Amino acid sequence: MTPVIRKWFFETLYKNRYLYRFASTVPFAGQWRIWQRLVLPRITGHDVLELGCGLGDLLVDMITAGYDCRAVEQSPQMVAAARDTLQRHKLGEKNWVLQGSAQRLPFTPASFDTVVSTFPSEYIYDPDTIAEVARVLRPGGRLIIIEGANLLPVGFLQSFLFLVQILVYGPSAVYGPRKKHNLDEEMARNQSTLSPEDRIIYTNRDTVAGVTTNEVPHPWFGQHIPLEQFSLRRRSERVRSQRWEVYITIGEKIQ
Repeated sequence: MTPVIRKWFFETLYKNRYLYRFASTVPFAGQWRIWQRLVLPRITGHDVLELGCGLGDLLVDMITAGYDCRAVEQSPQMVAAARDTLQRHKLGEKNWVLQGSAQRLPFTPASFDTVVSTFPSEYIYDPDTIAEVARVLRPGGRLIIIEGANLLPVGFLQSFLFLVQILVYGPSAVYGPRKKHNLDEEMARNQSTLSPEDRIIYTNRDTVAGVTTNEVPHPWFGQHIPLEQFSLRRRSERVRSQRWEVYITIGEKIQ
């Protein structure tokens, strides 16, 4: 799929809540929501801002977990969908989801302890976005970005869906700088026992217990997010189960 067609495809999805729900569920074997919830054990503080909330599912998760949340979403269709989601769950007010731009956040400085963004589009690479995030974060606050996730080619169905991901997103989005045999080798290593210092286990009830998290010192993902330019200390994590892997970039505001 060419970049132009890919852009048109995602813009179309973002204008229809039902297409968006289908596209974020079926092609990813129902794992999308599990990947979103990996944000939960990484949140710090109480006040949380979500950039690009989509249908509002993660927003509901965070509010239910006890966080005071707001969201900024550029698409008017997704703003309406997210507000409906809050209303359906009897959580919050409609004005908790604002239509706006991540490059011009309608909040005062130092308003939030954590800013989250799951599967963002190109806006996350814009220096204006990161400048705004740094502005609204409190000292010691944290930006959590789930930049991407991939199914692993395990079994017939996931192997088929893995090929669909390559078709839609392109091989570089799935493999990064790796070749197929590198991915096969990583999967084999993942099935073996890792040393204790190589694994961090999150057992929060809102996420997947027992998955393996590796802190990656020099990741191939997240490199184009200009965190250091705005005094955000970078940490990169790769979370993996036997079925998938997720790429998380965290920026911590230096106090």
